[in-house]
Amino acid sequence: VSGLERADSFSVNAHKMMGTPLTCSIIVTKHKQFLHHSFSTDAAYLYQTDGDDYNLGKTSLQCGRRNDALKFWTLWKSVGTRGLETIVDQQFELATVARDYIKNHPDYTLYSFNDSISVCFNYKGIPAQQLCTALYEQATLMVGYGTFNDDEFVRLVTINAGNNKADILNFFSVLEDFVSENEVMLASQVSSETS
Repeated sequence: VSGLERADSFSVNAHKMMGTPLTCSIIVTKHKQFLHHSFSTDAAYLYQTDGDDYNLGKTSLQCGRRNDALKFWTLWKSVGTRGLETIVDQQFELATVARDYIKNHPDYTLYSFNDSISVCFNYKGIPAQQLCTALYEQATLMVGYGTFNDDEFVRLVTINAGNNKADILNFFSVLEDFVSENEVMLASQVSSETS
């Protein structure tokens, strides 16, 4: 991340974009004393033979548990710095594929901006909650929905770096086929909700 060296601290949730198991959050700071002041817990029965530098209870929300950074460290050692970069870049590329698809198909309305892996859209004006619920109940697709202000939308998050362009395009194909095959059911649900 360009300019990160100018920050006093930063945090990363590696279990989201990098695919580590839950939970895996990391905070890095230039000021060690802030961790001691913010997270310190004194439990005399823990770490009786270790010095304070090894007492994780004084710098962790989890007291006696080992911190979760090991998951990130093993991922980093496995794929390297360039590999981590590739994982994140792939997710942004997949989001671009999804946004470009939506922009080029008039039955879609795009709600999201370019610098995000969350691709928010509507299809044929079908209420997002209704569409996502029907897709789930028919075991067709599992995709969430969200709201912002007065807008409700399907929320496709391209968080699986193992996917590729064909997977994203297949998502839209499956969604469109489902709507085409279930237009009567979807339309009747819309009319019953508005009456």
